[in-house]
Parts: sequence; C-alpha cells; structure tokens
Amino acid sequence: MATHLTQGPDAGRTWPAERETTTDPVTGATVHRLTTHPAGDWHLYFTEPAFYDDGDRLLLRSDRGDTRNLYSISLESGELTQLTDLPHDIGGVTRFPNHPVALFWCDQHLVSLDLETRALETHYTLPAGYNGGHLGGTADGTRAVAAISEQLDLDEEKDPEDREAWMAKRLEAKPHSQVISVPIDEPEREPTVHVDTDRWLTHVNPSPAPEHSELITYCEEGPWEDVDRIWGLNLETDETWQIRPTAEDEAVGHEYWLDDGEYVGYHGWEGSREEPTAFFGQVRYDGTDRREWPAPDIYTHFHSRTRDLVVGDGSHRGPQALLLWQWDDETETYDDPRALATHDWAGDDDVHPHSRMSPDGSRVAFDSSQGGTDSDVYLVEIPDNRSELPPLEEIPSESDRRRSR
Repeated sequence: MATHLTQGPDAGRTWPAERETTTDPVTGATVHRLTTHPAGDWHLYFTEPAFYDDGDRLLLRSDRGDTRNLYSISLESGELTQLTDLPHDIGGVTRFPNHPVALFWCDQHLVSLDLETRALETHYTLPAGYNGGHLGGTADGTRAVAAISEQLDLDEEKDPEDREAWMAKRLEAKPHSQVISVPIDEPEREPTVHVDTDRWLTHVNPSPAPEHSELITYCEEGPWEDVDRIWGLNLETDETWQIRPTAEDEAVGHEYWLDDGEYVGYHGWEGSREEPTAFFGQVRYDGTDRREWPAPDIYTHFHSRTRDLVVGDGSHRGPQALLLWQWDDETETYDDPRALATHDWAGDDDVHPHSRMSPDGSRVAFDSSQGGTDSDVYLVEIPDNRSELPPLEEIPSESDRRRSR
C-alpha cells in the first residue's frame, strides 16, 4: 500500500461567494463569473463529471493556496469549500460518475476523496520514472483507470508556445505506456495491466453507464494527423479496438462519452492542418452508426450529453465564443450554430474554455482568462429560446477583435 496522505487544517475551509453576474455583450446570454481570485481557478477537464450533488455543485482546481488543491462551489450560493489541503499539487482529477468520490494524483499517489466526509485513501503509487495521466472512475464505482507513461528527458523541454513540436518528439520517442485499472472497492487486490505497449497513451475515459462499466476509451497521443487516436478497451476481456479509424488525410480527437455510455463524441478534420475541412461527430463505441457534421475550426473542444444539443469551444483563431448546435429531428441533422458566450481565448498557450454542459443541459461551465487573472471559472445559462442567440457569422473573429482594439 502506498504512503498515506493526511489532510491539512484548511480542508473544509469555506470562502465567501465571488460570483459576478453579467449579460454577454455579444450574445445576450446570462453569464456568471464564479471565481475572481488572482491565483487562478479551473473546472475539471471537459471529459470529467465535475457537476455533482444533483448538479448543484461543481468541482474546481485552484492555486489560491501554497499548492493546487480541490475545491467545490455551490451553484446556488456561490460559496466555495476547500476539499483538500495537501502538500503537493493534485492532478488528473475526476469523479466517479454515480458516486460522491473524487480521484486524483498527488505526489505520484492515486488518491480517492470522499466528497462528503473529505476522507482520503491512497490506492496506488506510480512506478519510478512514470507519469500518470487523466484518471477515470468506472460507473459501478469499483475501479480507477489510468494510462501511465514513461518519463522522458524531453519532457523538461516542453514549450507551451510550440506544443505540437514537443508532442511530435514524444511520439517519435515511443515511451513505454500502460493502461491500468486499480481496485477501489477491494484494496487487497492488485492493479491490472490491460494494455502494455511502446506507444504514448493518455486520456482514459470510462463509459458513464453502469451497464457498460467494463468499457473505456483511451488514446494514442501525439499530433492527431500522425496517430490513430481513439481506442476502445473492454476491461473484462482486454479486447482493444479502434473506435473511429482514420484515413491518411484525416485526424480526430478530444473524444468523450455521451450520457448513454454507448456513443462517443469527437472532432477532427480532413486534409492538412493548414487547409483543413473541420467536422465534429458521434459514433457508437463499436464503431457503428458514425455521423459527422461541419465545424468552423480544428482548434476547439466539443461536448454533449445527448444528441439533442452540442456545445463547442469556438476557437482562438476564429469565432471567439462558445457555440451551440441543436438537433433537428425532421432533417436528422444539426441547425446552423449559434453563439452562446464570448471568451477572448487568445491562443493555444492561453486558458482553454473546455466547455462542459450541466447534467440537465441548461448551463455550460467554461474557463477563461478574460477577467484579467490566470484563469477563472464561468457558467453561462442556455436560453430557453436558442433562436434568440446570434448566428455564427455575426461573431467577430480574432482578427476582427484585434482591429477593433
């Protein structure tokens, strides 16, 4: 068993509401800036179920202490609660989709946190010389899953302004990687290695459906045009397969599960990165029923809970606003996108919005540095009448905004 971690005295500390509510000057939507601390706050990565307590609370990571810790914010009162007080930064944070338990890495340890009692338990320690990526919790609450990857000397050379070059070098180096599952409900059981390969593997995402608790996705990381990114894995049989195979002139990624636990969303492009034809899509986990639709740019993320409504980040080089697509049952396709909230996403090394819809589909959480801090967490209300939102062509691009300043 790995070293036990102990909570510091600030676990359970509350912070008064920082919420500021405004009307977006371009879209007219109601936007709540949930945090204003200058040190920086982020909601969880867009694939992670950060909303909990019947959608009334949202998990955040924050640097407002000596280390990066986990916080929770009440969406009704705006009050923040510090959930962890640990001596090392936390990372790879997720939550079991159907249980009030969070998972994260802290000082090479895989840790679970009871969100109600704030009790910690350590379940696994990374082998020396390995890093742990985004964690996932199976829908039945029994296992944590992760991809771990060999540390390389070039990891110290990562330049946020030239991330693609670093990713290409890391892909070429073929780091040893594994996809593992760690028992949470039976601590006496040893972890299981399901995939063992000399490919850079990351982004493990379990199906959120309890009836599909054995299904996960994982990805082969690197520049998307150089990898077959989206893979499926059955934890019971160790069978693995490509969910959305790519041709030589295609690239896909940023995969996530829809709420049904059967369909996987993603986006990508055909052609070259310089002259792409961008799209977003959904496909069943077995590769069947694949459908794809046009997207405005390749530098973005998409999220949806059902097929009915899709949110996209917009872009740092094109439409600088969250975008909504609504499904039309009659035409069996999406209406033209409408802008939900502007965000001033300035570049790849700036804060990514990482949009994620609330469980009831009425709100979208996103991050932005537009408030003048390292990052703040925002929540935008989706209007009942989405036709009131402006269409994509009315949203200023990055170049338009630069000319107007």
